[in-house]
Amino acid sequence: MLLLTHLTLSVLTSFLTTMSPGASSVVQQAPPARAPAPPQFPSSIVIEPMVVELGAIKPGSTHPAKFIIRNIGAKPVRVLDAVPNCKCTAITPVKGKVIEPGATLELSASLAAPRAPGIKEASVLLAFDQSPPIGVKIRGDVQFPVIAVPPFADALKEVVRGTVKLSSHDGQPFRVTRSGTKDPVFVGFDPAKDAPRASYDIVWDLAGVPCEAMPLWWFVWTDRVDCPVIPLRVRDECTGSKADMGRAARFWISKEQLVDAGNASNGKAHEVEIDLEHYNPPKKGAVERPDWRTVKSVRSLSPLVDATYISTRDVGTDGVMVKISVTPKALGPIEGELEIETATGIGRVPFTVHGVS
Repeated sequence: MLLLTHLTLSVLTSFLTTMSPGASSVVQQAPPARAPAPPQFPSSIVIEPMVVELGAIKPGSTHPAKFIIRNIGAKPVRVLDAVPNCKCTAITPVKGKVIEPGATLELSASLAAPRAPGIKEASVLLAFDQSPPIGVKIRGDVQFPVIAVPPFADALKEVVRGTVKLSSHDGQPFRVTRSGTKDPVFVGFDPAKDAPRASYDIVWDLAGVPCEAMPLWWFVWTDRVDCPVIPLRVRDECTGSKADMGRAARFWISKEQLVDAGNASNGKAHEVEIDLEHYNPPKKGAVERPDWRTVKSVRSLSPLVDATYISTRDVGTDGVMVKISVTPKALGPIEGELEIETATGIGRVPFTVHGVS
């Protein structure tokens, strides 16, 4: 009986020991310690407005905007930095400015509209020493006298054709003279029988175009003097990161990827500018070749246009405006490419010009 009792106690003790957490065969890992969160300052800065809505704006136009930065806290706040997200936005220097409690600081900015239709949005990020960073925006809808809906050719996900509605802003009838280097293809309209309209549905078609030949733009031409061409951006995998593969080696890109010379007299030189921007994402924008902006030559790859390099002017530390002359040698719509050679390499930029008498 005593032996049984000792045996029972031994088994029970062994069982309890096995079931105890300290003796478990599975080692319990403590949850990893979390890194301490960065200190959060209560926001003592209010900016009005947060977004400036410009509404409809013209291509190539510049629009001012004003933001009021207000310190509603009890301590002075210093502006550590103010950084626009693109060169299309210029701002007044506010870095280092101190805003006293109850005081305000004005930030003036401007948005330079691109020469292609669509919504353009730019932002400015402001950092403060005693308050969280705040971003403000300027937004505008770049519209031509002839409005395109949508303002692009959406050829993503193996889509090869689609339609775009063109409508005159003033309701006046007009003619579409060319689309994608060919005669336009209409939906529900026969130009041989029907009178000109104020609105059309136009077909764009990229079927059979190989990736290496995919155009950045689908150009639609009209008979309106104030809107000879409507550039529709081609949205395709081949016009994104796969396009212009030499940009990294030469350290620059054309920001707008388009030069529109507008109406130009046949046989006469017409001056335009091309916006080039430094490009070096792998090194976070570091300038490894300062001579990237040294332009050697500019030429037209179209026999219908002569192009000549005139001069350059620096825009900040990582931009340059290249002034050239364009001389059309024919009447009517002309589209092609300009070849730009700098000390670091050669790149191409699409262009349009409408030769007039």
